[in-house]
Amino acid sequence: MSDLKNKIDKGITEFYLNSDIDLIKKSLIDEGVNLESESAEITKFVKRLKFTQSAIKIKDSNKLLLDRIVEKFQDAINRNIDKPISTLMGMIESKEMQVQFRNLDKLTPEEIKEIIKGKNLVDLMDELDELDEE
Repeated sequence: MSDLKNKIDKGITEFYLNSDIDLIKKSLIDEGVNLESESAEITKFVKRLKFTQSAIKIKDSNKLLLDRIVEKFQDAINRNIDKPISTLMGMIESKEMQVQFRNLDKLTPEEIKEIIKGKNLVDLMDELDELDEE
């Protein structure tokens, strides 16, 4: 019996998917659906979905950028490259964290992330790329 019910449900769904939009609207109105309020709710829901999707993309992008910046700083520390190290030291000093991070070679990725927190990641990445080119 459930197989028959599934076939009927599928048939009804396909009928509505392939039907004229006016016929669908009339059917919904006949069933007592307020199309204006439903349309407004759907519009709000779609906007919320788009915003959430955009926020997730930005968060993922920022995480990738943050990871690249951390790698660049760690590489600069390991290779003892002055300019990126001085940039990192400047950020440490501006946050008054000198005592906590005086041994740069022992910084963990999480500590570097803490140091660069609040900075514009794109600007910082551009600055590090420019230093690489010099």
